[in-house]
Amino acid sequence: MNRLWEQLFGTGIAETLEDMGTQGLAPTHQLMLDYLSYQLMHEYNWSVKRLLKEMVMSATYQQDSKLTDELKAKDLFNKYYARGPRVRLSAEQLRDQHLFISSALSTKMYGPGVMPWQPEGIWLSPYNGERWKNSEGEDQYRRAVYTYWKRTSPYPSMMTFDGAQRVVCNARRIRTNTPLQVLVTLNDSAYLNMARHFAAWMLEKTPGNIEQQISTGYKRMMYKPISEEKKKILKDLYEKALSIYRKDDESRIQMAGKEVKEPTPEAAALVVVANAMLNLDEVVTKS
Repeated sequence: MNRLWEQLFGTGIAETLEDMGTQGLAPTHQLMLDYLSYQLMHEYNWSVKRLLKEMVMSATYQQDSKLTDELKAKDLFNKYYARGPRVRLSAEQLRDQHLFISSALSTKMYGPGVMPWQPEGIWLSPYNGERWKNSEGEDQYRRAVYTYWKRTSPYPSMMTFDGAQRVVCNARRIRTNTPLQVLVTLNDSAYLNMARHFAAWMLEKTPGNIEQQISTGYKRMMYKPISEEKKKILKDLYEKALSIYRKDDESRIQMAGKEVKEPTPEAAALVVVANAMLNLDEVVTKS
């Protein structure tokens, strides 16, 4: 129960997930921990889905996550849930969400692990000479749970987002925020490929009008309309990229890739915008 709470709220009721004994931190809400644990065992018959539903439909979870000066003074670290949770998505959630938004996500179920894009030379097997062979077709867009995971060489982009190593027992993941994470989602070829798919989707759904394309794409990501201020920033980015790709054919073709049917300067500029949209803080953060 404590681990499920941590996934939704960012911190467990007992913060030390790896040690709920006498050596760990005491629960902030002991009665809540006991109540939900009892519900899971006796009322929900171990149905995690029912427990999660009760938690996400609670008034506590559905609070606004904005931090005000008043809330800062009351509950700076949100130990007593004065505001809604705001946490960065996990490595697996981040990949799956980007795949879904870009419309590239494969719904294929079961089967062996797959090998999404990874640079040559990172995955080495000196003992048996095995090589990482990038999957093709829909296999490269399968959910993160299907990614082939070698104990001594995990998938690098997931490691940047605090994915667990398999060489030692990892009882708890610690979330970090580092510049390398931004470099991954902006420059990693797998994420750039998703941006191309997202741009292709926007071109197909709303051809010919950049403002409508941005609005449609944002609504797909956030389930709400985009503000005029954000739309203007993204449109300005589009105009700058467009002026570059109208003069540089080689860069235009490289940026558009094979995912966009017609690699026009407009399509390449939209890929840049799509990449920026997928890197918005509100996209990589659950709030």
